[in-house]
Amino acid sequence: MTDETRRDFSPIAVRLAALWVAAGALFKLFAGTPADLPKVLHELPIGVELFFKLAIGIELAIVFTALLKPKLGWLPLAALFVVFDVVLAIALSAGAESCGCFGSSITIPPQVMMGIDTVLLIAILATKPWASASDGFGPVIAVPVLAVASLVAPFPIVGDQSIEVTEEGEATDLTDLRFVVIEPEKWKDQLVYDTDFAALFPAEIETLPTDGLYIFWRWDCDHCAEHLQHLADTDDMSGPIVMIRLNQATDTDTNQAVFAMPTGGHVTHLELPVGPQYVVETPADFVLEGGMVVSAREGIEIEGHDH
Repeated sequence: MTDETRRDFSPIAVRLAALWVAAGALFKLFAGTPADLPKVLHELPIGVELFFKLAIGIELAIVFTALLKPKLGWLPLAALFVVFDVVLAIALSAGAESCGCFGSSITIPPQVMMGIDTVLLIAILATKPWASASDGFGPVIAVPVLAVASLVAPFPIVGDQSIEVTEEGEATDLTDLRFVVIEPEKWKDQLVYDTDFAALFPAEIETLPTDGLYIFWRWDCDHCAEHLQHLADTDDMSGPIVMIRLNQATDTDTNQAVFAMPTGGHVTHLELPVGPQYVVETPADFVLEGGMVVSAREGIEIEGHDH
């Protein structure tokens, strides 16, 4: 392939790569949740809901720039693919089974997505878009206008997914939300009444134990099944336990994984309704002492077991 041919093909390569990014960004915008993001991104100092919206906006801003002006947009697009590959490599090393790029319903192994992203990155660089004679189409002013619109759009489209209880005692209807972020580790050293847990259970919070173990679990979660079986086997009934099921529309008799858990008069059962996706790595728990959250965990692993 001659240099001239490469330069002629470069706008096509850049735009094809941009459309691939657009597919993932638009899926997240209209149907995704922060649960689709790799776990490493949940550990950033910025709130996961805010990061989710910003990530979509940045991806779309780069997409529009690359589609309109490939000679200008190829560099941020290439940089985005490098970031994707780094994040996917971290997810792969952590044993992730899916990249989450197109939600939890479509499983794409991280190594497959890395392969696609890397091929697209090589295609961009191989065509030398910086040397292309094409200036794209549309006025230059359209690029910053669309970029700003892209950055802002996820906020009204995704909407506010926070939960709260008003001074009048009215609580957020969880079934109206696309997702609910549950971050028990952020509740540590706070009174439970001042945390989002109180907003999740406004009618029950005053009657629940102020001491004891609170556990979030899912019906189809193999790790939950293992952890709850372990708790059932070792439970000495010496303290209160509150079991919190995160109900899902996909729960059926055929995908039930959890069969055993602590039972008895010291166990209280709570449920969150079907509707939103609950963004928390289960099994998760927190411990109360005198109403204070003294410890909290997500993605609990039984000592001596690898997941």
